[in-house]
Amino acid sequence: MNRVMGAVIDYFNIVLVRYGEISVKGVRTRRRMEGLLVKALKEALESFKVRGRIDVSEGRIFIWDPDDVEGAVRAVARVFGVKSLSPAYATEFTDLEDLVARASEFFSDKVKGKVFRVRARRVGSHNFTSKDVERILGAKLLELGASKVNLENPEYTAYVEIRGRRLFMYDKIYEGPGGLPLGSEENVLVLFSGGFDSTVASWMLMKRGCPVHLVHYDLGFPETVKVALEAAKFLSDNWSYGHKMRMYIVNFKGAALIVNGLISPPYRTLVMRGLMVKHAESLAEKLGIEALATGESIGQVASQTIRNIHLVERSVKLPIIRPLAGFDKDEIIKTSMKIGTYEINKKQIEVCGLAATPTPKGRLDKFEKELDKVSDIIIPDPIEIDLKNSSLQEILGKLGLK
Repeated sequence: MNRVMGAVIDYFNIVLVRYGEISVKGVRTRRRMEGLLVKALKEALESFKVRGRIDVSEGRIFIWDPDDVEGAVRAVARVFGVKSLSPAYATEFTDLEDLVARASEFFSDKVKGKVFRVRARRVGSHNFTSKDVERILGAKLLELGASKVNLENPEYTAYVEIRGRRLFMYDKIYEGPGGLPLGSEENVLVLFSGGFDSTVASWMLMKRGCPVHLVHYDLGFPETVKVALEAAKFLSDNWSYGHKMRMYIVNFKGAALIVNGLISPPYRTLVMRGLMVKHAESLAEKLGIEALATGESIGQVASQTIRNIHLVERSVKLPIIRPLAGFDKDEIIKTSMKIGTYEINKKQIEVCGLAATPTPKGRLDKFEKELDKVSDIIIPDPIEIDLKNSSLQEILGKLGLK
């Protein structure tokens, strides 16, 4: 709540939002990305039912007077492009003496009896430096009951940020996901199973500013479709601020039956993947999407050796992005925990619908010969799901999966 002294606001709540990569971009690109970030922040705040005014100024975004500070922190921490954030108090000052008086009043109770340090940052023209602020404010806080200063291992850090004649004071820094705001890059269509790999790959693409849409190939196992939808819905509801994510469910049961009947066992998985990426490419082109993505990790399974990745990739012209190429399974699972999808992903059963183990070193001539056997398969049109504007129960009900 604001505290007013005469006609001047003394202290008021604010959430200070920092971004990283955006700040090193050229002016035009930076302004565009700041606009995308503000759009995503507004949507995130609305999702958490938080009201507050958003301003951008010199490498910072300010959320003024949020009516729910904790809710604002939770919302902002899920927006791509945010490097870190701090709930803070702001005031105006006249000179260094006034700044120290206001800051010491704010921090005095917090540092009492504690080992502490002061960290100051300054933007603008002043007749003092950041080090002056740290030294003079630190001495004042010692007078007011702090135990001692320790710059390396304090119990408490008093942060002050000076911008023009405004002073921002805080003691907590929360990490954001970092990266670039959604919409900074082009859309990507992800082949999405709903397991650990494809979910984390989708999240990592979103972190690089790519709005993702998802295509799931239904091989006839209703539980796997339900888990995939649950994972997709979580990504849409919790991480896709600034972007309306869609999911496409493709009936691939017939294709799996044909592949099982016609294709040599060591090549069934490779041919199935070839059919999927060819279909995904066709869907992407219809949607105006310029790249595909998968959750493949080099060598994780026999179908993901460099040789087999190369064979399958020859089936399409669009680039296939593999954000997890260098990750091992433990790293992927840890990331799923970080983003909140672990409990969903662990329910997914990895099924391929094929009664065969793939060869780890497929031959190009053999692969192309096998793939040609099923090149005329007719695949039904996908079912399009609006993840943003429907609840999970509504989606499952429409698909008869409740």
